[in-house]
Amino acid sequence: MRLRFLTLLRCPGCRARLALARSELQEGDDLIEGELACTACSRPYPVRKGIPCFVQGEDYAASFGWQWTRFAHLQRDSYNGTHLVRDSILRRSGWTPEFLAGKTLLECGCGSGNDTEVLADLCGTVVSLDLSSAVESQSPDVLKRENVLVVRADLRAAPFEEGTFDLGYCHRVIQHTPDPRAAFAGMARFVRPGGSFFLHSYDTHWKSMRHFKYWVRPLIKGWSHERVFRVLKVTGPVLYPLVGALNRIGGLRRLVKLALPFENHDRILSKAGCTLTRRERYEYSLLVTFDDLTPEYDNPNPPEALAEWFEEQGFIDVEIRGRRPSLVVGVRPADKTVPRPRAPWEAPAARAPSTA
Repeated sequence: MRLRFLTLLRCPGCRARLALARSELQEGDDLIEGELACTACSRPYPVRKGIPCFVQGEDYAASFGWQWTRFAHLQRDSYNGTHLVRDSILRRSGWTPEFLAGKTLLECGCGSGNDTEVLADLCGTVVSLDLSSAVESQSPDVLKRENVLVVRADLRAAPFEEGTFDLGYCHRVIQHTPDPRAAFAGMARFVRPGGSFFLHSYDTHWKSMRHFKYWVRPLIKGWSHERVFRVLKVTGPVLYPLVGALNRIGGLRRLVKLALPFENHDRILSKAGCTLTRRERYEYSLLVTFDDLTPEYDNPNPPEALAEWFEEQGFIDVEIRGRRPSLVVGVRPADKTVPRPRAPWEAPAARAPSTA
């Protein structure tokens, strides 16, 4: 982590500032191994592989830590040769590269960094957090970038100064929290006046609910994620090609999605120009299936509910951008019209947005 980010960080317990307590490995202003400490309560927070850690254990996110550690690279655009992540970010949020250029963004729930690497190219500064150990699988190249800070923390008690970020971003995360409404309230306070927040959630549309996970999950309740993976390793070699064959018959796709408990993303990957090997394409679908079945919480919400949460937190210009999935963007009312000076923890200079 770049030491200038210390001006941004706060103790999750008492909200006081943090200071460098010990440096074991440091390259310039980049702290790789060491320890931070609260200036008020003296609580220590270790820094490992450049990532400050503010939690002990993974709570409800253990399955995500396990899966993203095992399959850290497969869904990254930089690894699979597609623009699936980049296109999804821009299409769903409605934000353009020109809008994102130079902005400071808080990514709430980053996993192993599929979105992080794209956001780092698009934004001026990206601060990403995740509760799980998946953060340790972030790309070393991304972690070394001057405009990126990754922390391991609970988004319900994030270690930041309130009203700090131009943008809040929560994609494929909120439905996996114990209380999505409360989780959003916890995240929303970090967006500054005049800033925007993008929120994604699984939806409750009947077509979306016709998915095998909604009848399989009750049957395997109580299973460990390791046990689920062992079963998928046995059933996958049979179900994966069967689902792929049936998906070629357009009229059967929805029925297949409901009846056969395994994903097959070959069509999507092929259309996107994927460069993964045949084995990696299978593992990609295995990963998605595992992700369907193992979260401790799966709390979908309609977009109207998300819009209500925005209004509860004082956002204006709340826009429902999608219903399958639920996509909502809102703006926090501005209280100043003058340009904001660059904070000391931000990247020294915004980079031009990628045109890829």
